[in-house]
Parts: sequence; structure tokens; C-alpha cells
Amino acid sequence: MSDPETRREVIFETIACGDTLKISAIDVQSGIEVSIIAPKNANEDYARNIAARKLERRLQRNLKSDDRGGIIV
Repeated sequence: MSDPETRREVIFETIACGDTLKISAIDVQSGIEVSIIAPKNANEDYARNIAARKLERRLQRNLKSDDRGGIIV
């Protein structure tokens, strides 16, 4: 599946555990993965959208890195 906001290919994985869902979003190109936890009764499309936005923020953070190991504030 591709993320419509970024046009990057993203794989989503959803795992139900008790009364929660763990939704992971993996960027195919870089292999970077992020996860969110949502209530089991949450709208899955909405939760995937949140995971995709979290992945986009993570990818943007990588672009700002200058290889000195610090965090740009």
C-alpha cells in the first residue's frame, strides 16, 4: 500500500492483543518501522492513518540528521 500523503510504499501490520491493536507501519524503501497502540474498537483506517503520519515524522527526522548523533531542536 502506498501512503497518499508522501507517495512512498508502506506496509501495514495489524495485531490484535486482548482489547488493543498494535498497528505497525513499515517504509519499504528504508525499512524503518513505527508502531502505535489503539483500542480494539478503534476505526482501523483512522489508526493506520495515525501510524502513517508517525512514520512520516520519523522519516523527516532522519532527513534532518547531520550524522553528529545529536537531536536538532
